[in-house]
Amino acid sequence: MLMDSGNSQTFLDVYKKYMLKKAEAISNSKTKKKIKRFIKSQIVELDTIFKSYQYKNNFNFNTADTLFLIYYSPAESPYTSDIIIWSGRDTISYKQVFETIKPFKYRRTITYAPFISRVETPQGMRVITERDSLITLVSRRDFETINHLGDNLEISDGSYVTIYIVYKDKGLYKIESCSPKQFIIRDTYRPN
Repeated sequence: MLMDSGNSQTFLDVYKKYMLKKAEAISNSKTKKKIKRFIKSQIVELDTIFKSYQYKNNFNFNTADTLFLIYYSPAESPYTSDIIIWSGRDTISYKQVFETIKPFKYRRTITYAPFISRVETPQGMRVITERDSLITLVSRRDFETINHLGDNLEISDGSYVTIYIVYKDKGLYKIESCSPKQFIIRDTYRPN
């Protein structure tokens, strides 16, 4: 688990500084440049989503006291993710994907979608997903359990999970982050 703090007034300012600081640790200059470019575009994306949400719902995620973020990325591309962001009051969930415009030219697209996808269940059964459990663990800030989710698994679904918890402490934002080992997220069916 990593922890950092910042004295900015907005989540995005602190998050950008935090992410760029993490990118500085990358030794390969070409990779570092690529990651920094991605971080900057991600900040623009989040800013756009937050402003749109504030316009529609009159709630500003950028100045919320506490935010929880889960990025769920497939192994094929860490730049494509299911993302859920929530505070004590509201939630945003969306998918970030890329579409091909021309050969070797891509455009990032955003689709609002539930982080916990709807699953058809047989009659008399209910479905429980590890994503439900992960959201609960993050809300409780139970990093100990989260970091052991991949223990004793012989296979994983190839995805990466990155978690950020951002909260204000004496007026300053603090960030805790966690990137647990890979683990499989699957649906479980139980009788009602």
